Formats: sequence, structure tokens, C-alpha cells
Amino acid sequence: MPRTIGGKFVTQASSVAQEGDDAWHNGDYDVARSCYEKAAGLFADSGDDEGEAFILFRLGDLELSLDNFDKAESVLRAAAELVKNKDYAQSTFGEILTRLAKLEASRGKPHEALQYIKDARGVLESIDNKNLLGDVYDLEAYVYLLEGREKDALKTYKKAAEMFRLDNVTLKEASVLRAIARIEMKNKSYDEAHDVLERCRDLYRENGDLLGEASALSAIGCLRYIIRDIENARKALMKSVYLYGKVDHHYAEAESLLYLARVEAIDKHLGDFERAKSHYKRSIELFDFLDNQMMKNSVLEEYNNFLNRCMG
Repeated sequence: MPRTIGGKFVTQASSVAQEGDDAWHNGDYDVARSCYEKAAGLFADSGDDEGEAFILFRLGDLELSLDNFDKAESVLRAAAELVKNKDYAQSTFGEILTRLAKLEASRGKPHEALQYIKDARGVLESIDNKNLLGDVYDLEAYVYLLEGREKDALKTYKKAAEMFRLDNVTLKEASVLRAIARIEMKNKSYDEAHDVLERCRDLYRENGDLLGEASALSAIGCLRYIIRDIENARKALMKSVYLYGKVDHHYAEAESLLYLARVEAIDKHLGDFERAKSHYKRSIELFDFLDNQMMKNSVLEEYNNFLNRCMG
């Protein structure tokens, strides 16, 4: 559904829909709902079934974000009915089915979610939409995790990553790779996890996503710490701390400083106890600045235990 040409709204319906998006972004949910309902009516009056379905999809998304599951289901089902038999609108139909799957997963109904996923996958495979297929696989893997089916989740995340790679949707690929790395680390498949995280970091760096790159570096540092590769753990975590500081993400910066302190506190030969003290103190300061007393006290306790160990 094109909304603008040359920066100008194509139709009144498009303009009202944009007002709904803006209101949602600003947290004015009642206004957003009203705008979407009005826009859907305008599209219906003009006979634009796909436009109406798209706006109902947005309205369903809004209701889902507010945990209004019954309202979301009603709206999304209505949207699906409008486009299910429209050859030109199958990508929209596939997206709607995917959102219905997400709805059922949010309700704690994995079986129903997987049925919608199967339907969505069939629709999107028929039109070879790799980007949306990646979204479907990503959601399917999440549902498998909810069911405790970790092996199935890992296989499906890899399918999602491949779809995003083939369609060059690099930020989505990076996000899925991060999920893959978490499972591989849990399974102690450290070599596989490291390769995935390196690819993840490269993708974030290519996109100029400093926050994503910092997150990948933090994970690489923790992995290297686990396998006692202290030098490379230190390098990765120091870069992570720097990037988190650069984007003013103080909570994540404090966490990475804590991980870096643990690296330096490992022993006197591989680590550096004076650096460990400095990192612990800075982490405590940041959590205090954020008024996160629980984390501040937790790090302070760990720091005191470290000092006692040094003196022992």
C-alpha cells in the first residue's frame, strides 16, 4: 500500500493511516486506534481490499502490543479474509498469518501458533518472499524454544538466518545469529558459537550499528572467558565497554565492565587485580548512577568477595 509519492500523501486514507502510526509512536493508543479504524473504512469505501487489510493488520498489531488478544484476533482474521484469495496480496496475507501465529504464541498456545506458521510458510514460499519467510522461521524457532524443543529451534533459526542472508536483510540475520549463538553456548559448542558471533559482529559493523556490535563483542568476550582465552576475552570486552559508552547505554556498559572485572580477577598470572578493582568500581558507579540498587549491591558483594580472596 503506497502512502506517499514525492513526499505527498496519495489518498486521504493513507494520510489518516499515517496519523495512526504517528499517534502509536507517541503512545496515544486511543487516537491511533481511531485513526486506523477511520482509515480502514476509507479504504473499504474505495474498494481497496489490500489497503484495508494492511490497516487492519496495523490495528491488530496495536491491539497485540497492548495484550488485547481477543480484539487483535478479530481484526487480524478480518484482514486475512480480505486478501486470502487475492494473488497480488499474498505477501500481505502471509504477514497477517505470521502475526496470528505470534498472537497464539503470546497466548501460550504453541500448537495453534505452529499451525498458522505452517500456513504462512506455504503462502510465502509460493511467492518466494525470503524476507518474510525469515520472519516466519524466526518466530517458529521461538515457539520451539517455548516448548523446550531446543534442537528444532536451532535448526529453524539457521533456516531463518539463511533466508535473511539470501535476501541481504543483514540486521535481521545478525539478530537471528545472536539467538543461534546463545543456544550453541548453552550446548558448549564454543567453536560454532564463536564463528556465529564473529559473523554477527561483522554484520552489525557493516550497518554501523554500534549497539549491536557491542552486544556481539560482549558475547564473544564472555565465550572467550569461559574457555580461558583471557587475552582475547579482554580485548573483546574492552571494545564492548568502549562502544556501549559511546552510545550511552550505561546499563550494558556496566554489565560489560563486570564481565571485564571477572576476566582480570581470574588469577594473578593471566589477569590483573588492579584493573579488576577499577572495573568493579566503575560498574558499581554506573549501576548507582542508574539507581539500580539490586545490581549495584550484587556487584558490590562480588567485589568484596574478590577483595577478601586477594587478601587470603
